Amino acid sequence: MATREELSAQASACNDAASYAALAKQAAAEPADLDYAKELLAKGESNCSFPAHYVSVAEGYVAAGDNDKAAALYDEAANACFDAKEKAETGYSIAKFLGDRDKGRALLEEAISETTNTTELLSYAGYVQDALQDNALANKLFSKVTANCKSIADYQKLATDIKNSGNPTTALMVFKKAAPSSSETADVVTFAKGLKDLFGDDKEVAATLADAESNCMFPAQFVVLAGGFMNLLGDKDKAEDLLEQGKNFAMSGEENLDLATGYASLLNDQATAKDMYGVALNEFSGKEDLLKLASAVAANMDDKTIAGKAYDKLASKLNTPTDLAMLAKAVNDNLGDKDRVASIYAAAEAKATTAAALVSLAGEVNTALQDPAKTNALYTKAVDACKVYTDATSILEALAKNPTDAALAGTALQKALELTDTNAQVLDVAQRAQKLTPGDTTVVVQALDKAEANVSSLDEMRKLANASKQLLAGDAERNERIGAKLTKREASQARYTEFQNQEKTLTRPNQFIALAGAVVEELEDTSYASQLLTTAEEKMQAAGTFSFAAYQPLIVSVGNLVKDKAWLARLLDLAANNSNTFAQVRNLGETVSKQLSDTEFGKAWTQQFYAAQLAKLDSGNASTFEYNKLAKAVKEHLDDDAQAQMILDKGEAKAQNHFHFAYMAELAQKWGNGSKAESLYAKATAACQDASQQRELADLMRKAGVVSTLAQVVTQKQGGKGTYW
Repeated sequence: MATREELSAQASACNDAASYAALAKQAAAEPADLDYAKELLAKGESNCSFPAHYVSVAEGYVAAGDNDKAAALYDEAANACFDAKEKAETGYSIAKFLGDRDKGRALLEEAISETTNTTELLSYAGYVQDALQDNALANKLFSKVTANCKSIADYQKLATDIKNSGNPTTALMVFKKAAPSSSETADVVTFAKGLKDLFGDDKEVAATLADAESNCMFPAQFVVLAGGFMNLLGDKDKAEDLLEQGKNFAMSGEENLDLATGYASLLNDQATAKDMYGVALNEFSGKEDLLKLASAVAANMDDKTIAGKAYDKLASKLNTPTDLAMLAKAVNDNLGDKDRVASIYAAAEAKATTAAALVSLAGEVNTALQDPAKTNALYTKAVDACKVYTDATSILEALAKNPTDAALAGTALQKALELTDTNAQVLDVAQRAQKLTPGDTTVVVQALDKAEANVSSLDEMRKLANASKQLLAGDAERNERIGAKLTKREASQARYTEFQNQEKTLTRPNQFIALAGAVVEELEDTSYASQLLTTAEEKMQAAGTFSFAAYQPLIVSVGNLVKDKAWLARLLDLAANNSNTFAQVRNLGETVSKQLSDTEFGKAWTQQFYAAQLAKLDSGNASTFEYNKLAKAVKEHLDDDAQAQMILDKGEAKAQNHFHFAYMAELAQKWGNGSKAESLYAKATAACQDASQQRELADLMRKAGVVSTLAQVVTQKQGGKGTYW
């Protein structure tokens, strides 16, 4: 080996721990100069900073025969380890060169637990086998490599990566971990295909498929396995044998369908497939089964007759336009029978009632049949079915994609304009009208008139002015009028800007409601106020639950500020539908009857509302107290003596004890009906069953301020001396 003199020249070039350690190993080789080796290692140690540095020098000391020094440096390396890779390399070196397998194992196990990188883990597997020769730990490591594999596809991807990295043997070991139970026929074939694709081992593929045969019990399993032999190995004889075995197990339509598809797709045996498809057709009645059968026949058979019969059978069972349109598309795609397709679309049309369903159907008819007249007829029906603006715009968008019938376009535009809720929508209709009906400004004029009447902000006024100049440039009178309005609006811009800036800071519904009030008070701008109240309602709706406390200010503002009767009626219906307790009923009735500025409307609505509540009580098993509470609300909110007394009479018919009669008597007394009160107190007295109840009634009468012979009689019936209170 090299001498000190020969190595000295190389030593002058060393500048790091690894280079000094490598040179020291040469010095330690026979004929060894251990003193010089340790001298070089000392210099290497002075350059150590990272675990790899300490490891290289430690290995040098092992070579020089100084295991104690090496162990100390290994400790330094272990203490300096930061990541899994450093721990693994340090542990490997300790076990391999120092011979301390326990300490090496500890570091390797730490590294294994801290990494998921496949390449690193496979490297650690090599360390385990080489340095520790520990199969248990190697298996643990191997399990970690495959821990994220849940399917055959996962294992195949992992095995592919390992194979591509140059380790086909390990790749095969990994992939074989995915081997399914031989009873899972479909998985067996998938696994066999992976073996074929990855490793090209037909012998292994054949053995894998053969193992699954004895576990086949259902026709579908035989078909799948036959497909494996046919597609992976080209073994037609085995495929025929398996399908023949499957015929012995075919008991249902589904099983005959599976076998028929196998005979047709694998063996091209059309005659056998036709017979078995026919058996399946006779047994099938469900939508999914019939669709599956028809699609299989269309895909695999030269004769499409059975597919047509399956579609006809299915057509008689479908009830929705969506299902029928789906069937028509399937027939068109698989059979190309336009007459049958048209008949199915006609059935779908008969069941389509919404604009969305008719628009969708029109688009499909246009694509499948290319019949403009029929398509336009469907769009016309869709226009008549429109309920909201987006219904109409869906039609306009569909018409814009194809050459459009002018009359149809005009009708659709009129419907869209009718359904607009905002000026942005109105101007959108105007823009669409210019494109859909060029040369005809009828809808454009109507839209701009509506937008002008509903302007609620300077921004809207400016957009209207721009739209008018763009769409009706030749209408000088209109453009001058709108221009004058814009000038006037801009004069108040400062205050509008203040309100709009304030609006941007708002987050809660009640803040928008308060701002709406200020807008009406200062600017008398009910349109802007409506926008603010609309925002408030949208925020309430976003909460997902109804709260009358939240909606009450909105109801009052819509009724009193913007006086929108339709909007108010909708809100009141919403509140009425969510009034599930009498407290909620009473609060709503009080709000409408007492707080709306249109008192005539408020009284009329409340009258109807309370009448509906009475009807609910009459139809249910209502108690006397429920009638009494409603009677009291009618009296207080509507001042309707006759109605209140009528409801009280209903409560009287339900009364069962002295409490019931006494409460009604108190109400009658408060309403100035003394004779009715005395009659009810008399009934209360008669309802008392014992002295205790008589005392309770006497106390109720005293608290009600009743001073009468009845009260005295009740007191006397207690058997006391005078009144007990």
